[in-house]
Amino acid sequence: MKFVNGVVLGALLAAPMFAMAQDEAAAVEDPAVKWEKNLSVGATYKSGNTEKSLYTLNLKGDRYSDEYDILNSLYAEYGQSGTPTAAKEQTEGQVRGQSEYRHKFGESKFFAGVFGELYNDAIKRIRFRGKIGPNIGYYFIDQENMKLDASFGVNYVYERTANSEGDYGEYRAALNYLWNFSETSSYYLNIEYSANMENVDTDNNGLLVTGVRSQVYEALSLFAELRDEYDNLPDTAGLERNDLTITAGLSYDF
Repeated sequence: MKFVNGVVLGALLAAPMFAMAQDEAAAVEDPAVKWEKNLSVGATYKSGNTEKSLYTLNLKGDRYSDEYDILNSLYAEYGQSGTPTAAKEQTEGQVRGQSEYRHKFGESKFFAGVFGELYNDAIKRIRFRGKIGPNIGYYFIDQENMKLDASFGVNYVYERTANSEGDYGEYRAALNYLWNFSETSSYYLNIEYSANMENVDTDNNGLLVTGVRSQVYEALSLFAELRDEYDNLPDTAGLERNDLTITAGLSYDF
Protein backbone atom coordinates (compact mmCIF):
# COMPACT_ATOMS: atom_id res chain seq x y z
CA MET A 1 0.00 0.00 0.00
CA LYS A 2 2.90 2.36 0.74
CA PHE A 3 4.33 1.78 -2.72
CA VAL A 4 0.96 2.23 -4.44
CA ASN A 5 0.28 5.54 -2.68
CA GLY A 6 3.71 6.84 -3.59
CA VAL A 7 3.39 5.82 -7.25
CA VAL A 8 -0.10 7.33 -7.61
CA LEU A 9 0.93 10.64 -6.05
CA GLY A 10 4.10 10.78 -8.13
CA ALA A 11 2.21 10.09 -11.36
CA LEU A 12 -0.43 12.72 -10.64
CA LEU A 13 2.22 15.29 -9.80
CA ALA A 14 4.17 14.50 -12.96
CA ALA A 15 1.15 14.82 -15.27
CA PRO A 16 1.33 18.63 -15.63
CA MET A 17 5.05 18.36 -16.39
CA PHE A 18 4.37 15.98 -19.29
CA ALA A 19 1.75 18.38 -20.62
CA MET A 20 4.20 21.25 -20.33
CA ALA A 21 6.88 19.36 -22.26
CA GLN A 22 4.47 18.47 -25.08
CA ASP A 23 3.24 22.05 -25.30
CA GLU A 24 6.68 23.68 -25.53
CA ALA A 25 7.13 23.03 -29.24
CA ALA A 26 3.74 24.52 -30.07
CA ALA A 27 4.45 27.54 -27.90
CA VAL A 28 7.32 28.58 -30.19
CA GLU A 29 4.75 29.41 -32.88
CA ASP A 30 2.27 31.08 -30.51
CA PRO A 31 3.28 34.59 -29.37
CA ALA A 32 0.56 34.51 -26.67
CA VAL A 33 2.47 31.79 -24.81
CA LYS A 34 5.26 32.91 -22.50
CA TRP A 35 7.86 30.67 -20.89
CA GLU A 36 9.93 31.46 -17.80
CA LYS A 37 12.58 28.85 -16.95
CA ASN A 38 15.53 29.34 -14.65
CA LEU A 39 17.97 27.54 -12.39
CA SER A 40 19.16 29.23 -9.18
CA VAL A 41 22.08 28.11 -7.03
CA GLY A 42 22.77 29.72 -3.65
CA ALA A 43 25.23 29.23 -0.80
CA THR A 44 26.29 30.53 2.60
CA TYR A 45 29.51 29.65 4.41
CA LYS A 46 31.15 30.52 7.73
CA SER A 47 34.51 29.41 9.12
CA GLY A 48 36.46 30.04 12.32
CA ASN A 49 35.28 28.93 15.74
CA THR A 50 32.17 27.56 14.02
CA GLU A 51 32.04 26.10 10.54
CA LYS A 52 28.73 26.26 8.71
CA SER A 53 27.77 25.69 5.11
CA LEU A 54 24.45 25.72 3.26
CA TYR A 55 23.81 25.03 -0.43
CA THR A 56 20.50 25.51 -2.23
CA LEU A 57 19.18 24.70 -5.69
CA ASN A 58 15.91 25.92 -7.20
CA LEU A 59 14.70 24.85 -10.65
CA LYS A 60 11.58 26.52 -12.09
CA GLY A 61 9.62 26.12 -15.30
CA ASP A 62 6.47 28.23 -15.72
CA ARG A 63 4.24 28.45 -18.77
CA TYR A 64 1.74 31.32 -19.17
CA SER A 65 -0.98 31.72 -21.80
CA ASP A 66 -4.51 33.10 -22.22
CA GLU A 67 -6.07 29.66 -21.74
CA TYR A 68 -4.07 28.06 -18.93
CA ASP A 69 -0.89 28.32 -16.86
CA ILE A 70 1.45 25.57 -15.65
CA LEU A 71 3.79 26.27 -12.71
CA ASN A 72 6.58 23.86 -11.74
CA SER A 73 9.39 24.11 -9.20
CA LEU A 74 11.97 21.88 -7.56
CA TYR A 75 13.80 23.18 -4.48
CA ALA A 76 16.59 21.40 -2.59
CA GLU A 77 18.95 22.38 0.23
CA TYR A 78 21.81 20.74 2.12
CA GLY A 79 23.79 22.12 5.05
CA GLN A 80 26.35 21.13 7.66
CA SER A 81 27.60 22.67 10.90
CA GLY A 82 30.48 21.91 13.26
CA THR A 83 33.76 23.12 14.74
CA PRO A 84 37.40 22.74 13.62
CA THR A 85 37.91 20.04 16.26
CA ALA A 86 34.64 18.14 15.86
CA ALA A 87 32.99 16.30 13.01
CA LYS A 88 30.38 18.20 11.06
CA GLU A 89 26.73 17.28 11.44
CA GLN A 90 23.99 17.70 8.87
CA THR A 91 21.77 20.62 9.83
CA GLU A 92 19.78 21.08 6.60
CA GLY A 93 18.39 18.55 4.16
CA GLN A 94 15.23 19.13 2.19
CA VAL A 95 13.69 18.46 -1.23
CA ARG A 96 10.35 20.01 -2.28
CA GLY A 97 8.79 19.58 -5.71
CA GLN A 98 5.59 21.42 -6.67
CA SER A 99 3.44 21.44 -9.78
CA GLU A 100 0.21 23.29 -10.50
CA TYR A 101 -2.13 23.41 -13.50
CA ARG A 102 -4.46 26.41 -13.82
CA HIS A 103 -7.31 26.64 -16.32
CA LYS A 104 -8.48 30.21 -16.90
CA PHE A 105 -12.15 31.11 -17.38
CA GLY A 106 -11.97 33.64 -20.20
CA GLU A 107 -11.94 37.28 -19.15
CA SER A 108 -13.29 36.64 -15.63
CA LYS A 109 -9.78 36.27 -14.11
CA PHE A 110 -10.93 33.20 -12.18
CA PHE A 111 -9.04 29.94 -12.57
CA ALA A 112 -9.40 26.36 -11.38
CA GLY A 113 -6.85 23.61 -11.41
CA VAL A 114 -4.86 20.94 -9.65
CA PHE A 115 -1.97 21.35 -7.20
CA GLY A 116 0.55 18.66 -6.26
CA GLU A 117 3.60 18.46 -4.02
CA LEU A 118 6.28 15.93 -3.07
CA TYR A 119 8.36 16.67 0.04
CA ASN A 120 11.24 15.17 2.02
CA ASP A 121 13.06 16.64 5.03
CA ALA A 122 15.94 14.76 6.66
CA ILE A 123 16.12 17.03 9.73
CA LYS A 124 12.40 16.91 10.49
CA ARG A 125 12.54 13.17 9.71
CA ILE A 126 9.78 13.42 7.11
CA ARG A 127 10.69 10.58 4.77
CA PHE A 128 7.88 11.27 2.31
CA ARG A 129 4.94 13.63 2.08
CA GLY A 130 2.81 13.76 -1.03
CA LYS A 131 -0.25 15.90 -1.58
CA ILE A 132 -2.62 16.55 -4.45
CA GLY A 133 -5.99 18.22 -4.85
CA PRO A 134 -8.18 20.72 -6.69
CA ASN A 135 -8.17 24.46 -6.13
CA ILE A 136 -9.83 27.64 -7.33
CA GLY A 137 -8.29 31.08 -7.51
CA TYR A 138 -8.39 34.59 -8.89
CA TYR A 139 -5.88 36.77 -10.75
CA PHE A 140 -6.09 40.24 -9.23
CA ILE A 141 -3.33 41.33 -11.62
CA ASP A 142 -2.38 39.37 -14.74
CA GLN A 143 -0.01 41.51 -16.77
CA GLU A 144 3.31 40.77 -18.43
CA ASN A 145 5.31 42.76 -15.87
CA MET A 146 3.15 42.08 -12.81
CA LYS A 147 1.08 39.17 -11.52
CA LEU A 148 -0.90 38.80 -8.30
CA ASP A 149 -3.14 35.83 -7.55
CA ALA A 150 -4.71 34.03 -4.61
CA SER A 151 -6.11 30.50 -4.44
CA PHE A 152 -7.82 28.10 -2.07
CA GLY A 153 -8.12 24.34 -2.30
CA VAL A 154 -8.25 20.99 -0.54
CA ASN A 155 -5.65 18.23 -0.77
CA TYR A 156 -5.32 14.55 -0.09
CA VAL A 157 -2.07 14.05 1.88
CA TYR A 158 -0.10 10.87 2.41
CA GLU A 159 2.80 11.18 4.87
CA ARG A 160 5.47 8.83 6.17
CA THR A 161 7.78 9.98 8.96
CA ALA A 162 10.32 8.23 11.19
CA ASN A 163 7.60 7.80 13.82
CA SER A 164 4.33 7.32 11.95
CA GLU A 165 2.53 6.88 8.66
CA GLY A 166 -0.92 7.96 7.54
CA ASP A 167 -3.11 10.05 5.29
CA TYR A 168 -5.47 12.95 5.87
CA GLY A 169 -7.19 15.87 4.17
CA GLU A 170 -5.95 19.44 4.36
CA TYR A 171 -7.00 22.96 3.48
CA ARG A 172 -4.51 25.04 1.48
CA ALA A 173 -4.44 28.77 0.73
CA ALA A 174 -1.79 30.52 -1.36
CA LEU A 175 -0.80 34.01 -2.48
CA ASN A 176 1.70 34.73 -5.28
CA TYR A 177 3.10 38.07 -6.40
CA LEU A 178 5.63 38.84 -9.14
CA TRP A 179 6.79 42.30 -10.17
CA ASN A 180 9.24 42.82 -13.01
CA PHE A 181 9.96 46.43 -12.10
CA SER A 182 12.54 46.82 -14.88
CA GLU A 183 13.82 44.87 -17.86
CA THR A 184 16.59 43.40 -15.71
CA SER A 185 15.19 43.23 -12.15
CA SER A 186 12.24 41.58 -10.40
CA TYR A 187 10.71 41.02 -6.97
CA TYR A 188 8.69 37.96 -5.94
CA LEU A 189 6.62 36.87 -2.95
CA ASN A 190 4.99 33.48 -2.38
CA ILE A 191 2.94 32.61 0.71
CA GLU A 192 1.32 29.26 1.51
CA TYR A 193 -0.77 28.12 4.46
CA SER A 194 -2.13 24.61 4.98
CA ALA A 195 -3.97 22.91 7.84
CA ASN A 196 -5.14 19.42 8.71
CA MET A 197 -8.92 19.32 8.25
CA GLU A 198 -9.37 17.43 11.51
CA ASN A 199 -7.03 19.62 13.58
CA VAL A 200 -7.01 23.05 11.97
CA ASP A 201 -5.93 24.89 15.14
CA THR A 202 -3.14 22.57 16.22
CA ASP A 203 -1.77 20.97 13.03
CA ASN A 204 -0.92 23.62 10.44
CA ASN A 205 2.11 24.91 8.58
CA GLY A 206 3.16 27.76 6.35
CA LEU A 207 5.79 28.76 3.82
CA LEU A 208 6.96 32.25 2.89
CA VAL A 209 9.45 32.87 0.10
CA THR A 210 10.46 36.36 -0.99
CA GLY A 211 13.41 37.73 -2.89
CA VAL A 212 14.84 39.93 -5.61
CA ARG A 213 16.68 39.12 -8.85
CA SER A 214 18.85 41.42 -10.93
CA GLN A 215 20.44 40.66 -14.28
CA VAL A 216 24.21 41.03 -14.45
CA TYR A 217 24.97 39.53 -17.88
CA GLU A 218 22.55 38.30 -20.55
CA ALA A 219 20.83 35.24 -18.99
CA LEU A 220 22.76 35.42 -15.70
CA SER A 221 21.33 37.15 -12.61
CA LEU A 222 22.16 37.69 -8.96
CA PHE A 223 19.49 36.92 -6.37
CA ALA A 224 18.90 37.28 -2.66
CA GLU A 225 16.13 35.27 -1.01
CA LEU A 226 14.47 34.84 2.36
CA ARG A 227 12.64 31.56 3.06
CA ASP A 228 10.62 31.04 6.24
CA GLU A 229 8.98 27.69 7.00
CA TYR A 230 6.55 27.32 9.88
CA ASP A 231 5.32 24.04 11.38
CA ASN A 232 2.97 24.34 14.33
CA LEU A 233 3.40 20.65 15.19
CA PRO A 234 6.90 19.37 14.30
CA ASP A 235 7.12 15.60 13.89
CA THR A 236 10.47 15.48 15.72
CA ALA A 237 10.75 16.58 19.36
CA GLY A 238 13.08 19.47 20.10
CA LEU A 239 12.70 21.24 16.75
CA GLU A 240 11.72 24.90 16.50
CA ARG A 241 8.43 25.77 14.84
CA ASN A 242 10.07 28.42 12.66
CA ASP A 243 12.91 27.71 10.23
CA LEU A 244 14.38 30.83 8.58
CA THR A 245 16.91 30.70 5.72
CA ILE A 246 18.57 33.61 3.90
CA THR A 247 20.64 32.87 0.80
CA ALA A 248 22.25 34.66 -2.11
CA GLY A 249 23.54 33.29 -5.37
CA LEU A 250 23.33 33.10 -9.14
CA SER A 251 20.33 32.42 -11.36
CA TYR A 252 20.42 31.34 -15.00
CA ASP A 253 17.50 31.76 -17.44
CA PHE A 254 17.21 29.25 -20.25
